[in-house]
Amino acid sequence: MFNRRKFILSSALIGGGLITTNLIARSKIEQLSAPGIITSEKMRPQIPYGVASGDISGEGRAVIWSRSDRPA
Repeated sequence: MFNRRKFILSSALIGGGLITTNLIARSKIEQLSAPGIITSEKMRPQIPYGVASGDISGEGRAVIWSRSDRPA
């Protein structure tokens, strides 16, 4: 017969297994991706003139056109 203790124990084991599997898969995906390049805020092109125009695509991406103080 399946009592409450066996149910709780099996639920905890299944939940722990799912969490562990998810963490392992996530760490392998992160190892495959390239590291981000982080530059100093002073080295980035500045936009002192504001935004000239912009476009939002259907995929949730946005492109902003503007004039910067140096080549980007």
